[in-house]
Amino acid sequence: MKNYYLLLLLLLPMWGQAQQNVSGRVRDAVTGSPLPGVTIIDKAHPGTGTISAPNGSFQLPTRTGAILRFQLIGYEAQEVTNTNNSFLTVSLKTTAKDVDQVVVIGYGTARKRDLTGTIASIKGEEIVNHPGSNPVSAIQGKVAGVTITNSGRAGAAPTVRIRGVGSITNTNPLYVVDGVFHDNIDFLNTGDIASMEILKDPSSLAMFGVQGANGVIIITTKRARTGEMNVNFNAYAGVQHLDNKIKVTDATGFKTLYNEQLKNVNGAPFDYSLYTANTDWQDKIFRDAMLQSYNLSISTGTKNNRAYLSAGYYNQEGILKYDGFKKFMLHLNDEYQVNQHIRVGVDVSGSRWDRTGGENSLISNALMAAPIYAPYNAAGGYNASPSFQRAQVGNPVANTEIPKGHSRNYGYRFVGSAFAELKFLQHFTWKSVVYTDLGFNSSRGYTPKYMVGDSAQYNNITGVSMAKTDYQTFQADHTLSYDNAFRRHHLNLLAGFTAQYKGNDNVSGSRQSTSVAIPDNPDFWYLNTSPDKENQVNGGGGEEQAFKSYLFRASYAYHDRYLLNVSLRRDGTSKFGPNKRWGNFPAAGAAWVISEEPFMRTAVPAIDFLKMKVSWGRLGNDKIGNYLFYPVLNNANSAVFGDKLYPAVVPQYIANPDIHWEVMAGTDAGIELSMLKDRFSVEADYYHRKTSDILVTLDIPGAIGTTQSQTNAGTILNRGFEFSAGWKDMIGKNVRYAISANATTIKNEVLSIGNNIGYNITNTPARTIIGYPIGGFYGYIQDGIFQSTEEIEKSAQSSDVRLKPGDIRFHDVNGDGKIDDKDRTYIGSPTPSFVYGASFSVGWKGWGLEVETQGVSGNKIFMNRSRNKFAILNYETNRLNRWTGPGTSNKEPIMDDTRGWNFEPSTYFIESGDYFRIRFVQLSYNLNASYMKEMKIKSCRIFVNAQNLKTFTKASGYTPEVGGDSPVRFGVDETTYPLPATFMAGVNLNF
Repeated sequence: MKNYYLLLLLLLPMWGQAQQNVSGRVRDAVTGSPLPGVTIIDKAHPGTGTISAPNGSFQLPTRTGAILRFQLIGYEAQEVTNTNNSFLTVSLKTTAKDVDQVVVIGYGTARKRDLTGTIASIKGEEIVNHPGSNPVSAIQGKVAGVTITNSGRAGAAPTVRIRGVGSITNTNPLYVVDGVFHDNIDFLNTGDIASMEILKDPSSLAMFGVQGANGVIIITTKRARTGEMNVNFNAYAGVQHLDNKIKVTDATGFKTLYNEQLKNVNGAPFDYSLYTANTDWQDKIFRDAMLQSYNLSISTGTKNNRAYLSAGYYNQEGILKYDGFKKFMLHLNDEYQVNQHIRVGVDVSGSRWDRTGGENSLISNALMAAPIYAPYNAAGGYNASPSFQRAQVGNPVANTEIPKGHSRNYGYRFVGSAFAELKFLQHFTWKSVVYTDLGFNSSRGYTPKYMVGDSAQYNNITGVSMAKTDYQTFQADHTLSYDNAFRRHHLNLLAGFTAQYKGNDNVSGSRQSTSVAIPDNPDFWYLNTSPDKENQVNGGGGEEQAFKSYLFRASYAYHDRYLLNVSLRRDGTSKFGPNKRWGNFPAAGAAWVISEEPFMRTAVPAIDFLKMKVSWGRLGNDKIGNYLFYPVLNNANSAVFGDKLYPAVVPQYIANPDIHWEVMAGTDAGIELSMLKDRFSVEADYYHRKTSDILVTLDIPGAIGTTQSQTNAGTILNRGFEFSAGWKDMIGKNVRYAISANATTIKNEVLSIGNNIGYNITNTPARTIIGYPIGGFYGYIQDGIFQSTEEIEKSAQSSDVRLKPGDIRFHDVNGDGKIDDKDRTYIGSPTPSFVYGASFSVGWKGWGLEVETQGVSGNKIFMNRSRNKFAILNYETNRLNRWTGPGTSNKEPIMDDTRGWNFEPSTYFIESGDYFRIRFVQLSYNLNASYMKEMKIKSCRIFVNAQNLKTFTKASGYTPEVGGDSPVRFGVDETTYPLPATFMAGVNLNF
């Protein structure tokens, strides 16, 4: 027994040496900045582990010789042997693998490999040199499942749809910039963007509740790095050029067609003696336009404080004369590490924008104006348009020049946030954030005296107008999270509360002065300038809305192999009545990282990463109008009783207190693969998204007075596949290249609407009906041109006495031997069924070449601009192929605008919306670092690029990208603003 005691005494010193508390610090291998949140595990005892503090420090009880594993999202895991050291300094390198890329999710971050949903990520450097005021425009063709329709108007925001159209009210995604919810991001400086995440599947969107049903785009702005000071200057300038005019007739062609029109209607010949010009009105209103952008940022970081400050200026002229947009931007971000437990910070952005001109009506006017007269007369005044269109279509040059400089449209926007974060009990983090978004928009206008021609078009009364609109958004988020890695498990829990208030108010007015002329000077463009009490118009209004939400999410990973994510959000909104105000929206996702299985590592060593995933979720959508459950009143006809006039009001619609959420339920399944040392990658997904309880306006049969009511009575289905693939490699030591492509199929279908009572939403020429895409085009099917009276008599249209040879023949769809409304049918969808994009890049030493392409197919465009017949208008050149006698045309009808039959919505006005575009081409060069070092410049990159270089399409308009102001009426070409080609040069400097 004594021998046992003796042995124990001998072993005790050895035991004390083997068992010790090892401490140390973890830092970034490149910047040297401390890395918080690093998981440190004793491999021999997976249950023994810790997480590094905000200053990178850690302490762990372990033994001499133990192998410690250090791992952090976005960094390569590293194993270090404890060789009896009491202090370890560990440097982690950022990972080069795409699957280890850190992406921003709802109220947090995660490695891409750990996601169970579908999130696409775009880095800021991928879009910074793309021209445009809105950074989302630059991702066109880059992300599967995202359809973007751009506009050429200066400063215009794009139309963005993620995985189809799921509502008849609002299909815009939610933008989240550094945690703040936005409807648009016009205030944002593209140069400030660090990354952009596009969330598409229900499980990823669920944390955003009622705001996220149409998809979410999360934007994270740049932050300073610890231990580093950096000054960046980025600038570019270029020119925009219209290279695709709409083909309209010249003077000769116009006279030929107009003479024929007059002959066919037995009209008197027109006297052209005063109209001998040949004017291309498009050349008169369009121009080559300048574009420029300048951004300067300064960032600095110390152990406890990181600050980033930027300033930007953007100025874009529109290719339509006097169309312009410019904005000034400031952004400040500052974070301070109070101690290892507390971190605070602020983020502030301010912007000022100015807009002039850009009205689409000026373009339509130029297309409709007869080309037979000159803009100016001999005396230098404006010519009037010919008598046959004088009252309806003015001189395009006069219409462009007279408003020049007579409007002021500008605004200010302030976006700010402040946060405090507390880490406690090693695994817990409490974070509180408050946000605000304030907008102040103003406009002032002036109507001068003018005269066009000999009193043909004139104004002898000056006038002014004013409008002001203020927007306010206040939001607060409070979250508590728990993150712990133990043994082979990793658990992350999040619970929180969020609330938002949003409101706006506006006032407007106009005055006309007949007693005195208001001076043509902006200093006098105010309502009190006019002394007249008559001719006064005043208006105003406002809205408020609010929501409150509770949220929960749990993410679990076992052995980095089996992943599970569940979430629940409970939302309440002021947009619905008290009985329907709250909704619960759950979501779940699971994934299997097959490549982490031992059998895969030996069976298929070429595979680096392989994951299968599936997710499901339900989301509410409250992007509808406010106060729809209230009995809103409108002015109605007044009545006279005795000698008094009594005003009347009538309900705008029959109030329905039971209207509630539009509910989107979706399923997503996919696979992610990377192989051959991460040179080849593939991601494929199937999505199935059904939106039910669509809010519609129904007509009430037999109702007296108000005949409409709001109700939830519709279901829309979107389904399809997404696919993206990429290859990147090196040729030798100096040549690097990469190829990528993505494609999306979209099947949009209305499953029910109006409780299947035959109700449809008509917005000519679009109609939303069961069994077809939302906003599908509806009309007759053209079946040729009637060549003779005998052909009419033998047709299904024989009973229509209006028809004559040269008119359009329509197809008898139901085969009842006559043509009527029952023969109208679905004739095309404005939604593409296939959207795709591809890119190629190659680099050699300091040189780089990038090429991006994109396109769509399967959609149609309705040329509504060709249906105008309110006056004699200029003709598009396709009318030169009109029917003039038997056998001359089987497509273009006779020249006779009085035959209304030929202007009915039909396939005659349908064009293919398919197009393929060379979207972006850039050549760049990074100057030799040794040369730059002498000038204390870290890097210098110069570049030239071209955007929208060439579009291949059969569409006859300015661009095949035809949007619209409503989900139930888009793809209708009413003369879309042209999308110009842009050619630029720029420089990027880092000091």
